[in-house]
Amino acid sequence: MSITGTQWRRFAECVNLVNRHAPSLSHLKKEMTSRELPDLYDDCSKIRSDLLDATLHDILPGRKSRIGMTRKFVPQPYHLVYFNPATRLSSLLPDGTDPLHSPGAPFTRRMWAGGDISFDNHLSYKASALFRCYESIKEVEIKGNEGDEKIFVTIQRSVGYMAKTGPQSSMDLDPITENRKLVFLRERPRPSDTTAPASRTTKHPHKPDARHTLTPSPALLFRFSALTFNAHAIHLDRKYCEEVEGYRNLLVHGPLSIVLMLQHLTGHLLQRLRLAESNDRVITFVTYRNLAPLYAEEKMTLCLRQKEEHLWETWIEGPDGGLAVRASVRTAENPPIHKVREKRDTIAEQPSLDHIDPVALAAGAGMDLS
Repeated sequence: MSITGTQWRRFAECVNLVNRHAPSLSHLKKEMTSRELPDLYDDCSKIRSDLLDATLHDILPGRKSRIGMTRKFVPQPYHLVYFNPATRLSSLLPDGTDPLHSPGAPFTRRMWAGGDISFDNHLSYKASALFRCYESIKEVEIKGNEGDEKIFVTIQRSVGYMAKTGPQSSMDLDPITENRKLVFLRERPRPSDTTAPASRTTKHPHKPDARHTLTPSPALLFRFSALTFNAHAIHLDRKYCEEVEGYRNLLVHGPLSIVLMLQHLTGHLLQRLRLAESNDRVITFVTYRNLAPLYAEEKMTLCLRQKEEHLWETWIEGPDGGLAVRASVRTAENPPIHKVREKRDTIAEQPSLDHIDPVALAAGAGMDLS
């Protein structure tokens, strides 16, 4: 097959682009994936789950107050509000984010691009217990033309209970494993107006089995920021959003979108269980992608559709009906029997929460990554 002159020119442009990026990309990948991120420790207090319940009570359908009620397990995916670093104010970047997952200047703008979560077992409330979140930078990718690159950083997390064995404590089992993908962009020129970046509107091809519309308020975003110890200005400072980032309002957190989608699905599963339509009651795996921004004070619609037995599609539509977040979810009657993972290390005694070094909390909002 002959190759046209245009095809040769495109091929040469690709080679030149790869060659320009290769040295810096190689250095960036090596530097970031070799970072030793401190582990995060949390006691997984029921109080924080109660606070999130109170925050979601008025905006999700069929909610019953569980504040003060006895329960054994952390609701799915409430683990997203645990394992937050006690980062000092002096360590935060100018936009309020933590620097430990950042590639550094000039890639100063951070967004939450997507990820996946495996629920291998329930995360239990345990009196006087300590849980550990082991975190590492798994992968670094660079995409886009020179001068308009996007750097994608995949963070791998494993959450487990610190089991006490004799005089030593060790990481025992991982009820939850997670991959978070963040995207870092170059600092944008100061916007001349408050028009949000343009994005394509994509509609979901199917009608949902169930849907629920809500309007996220600045108070909701503030509370979720507080629960996750997240000072990112895109969720808190409208003037910053308009004048620095070029968005028309505060952006909804990426993990808040996941909490809303999975709690909506969980409520639907429980309703089907009561009606004897299905025995599924827990989520075992979710993979998701953020496609477009969701804004405070603008309607968003949670949608779900059963694709096949134990498999669901769930998504969020923006005010124009376009896809903002899309996910695929697997469900089951009970969590899979989790396997004992190889213990990573042992430590002399159970660590104190007062002496844990900070590590970055990935936080951001959806954006058009196409």
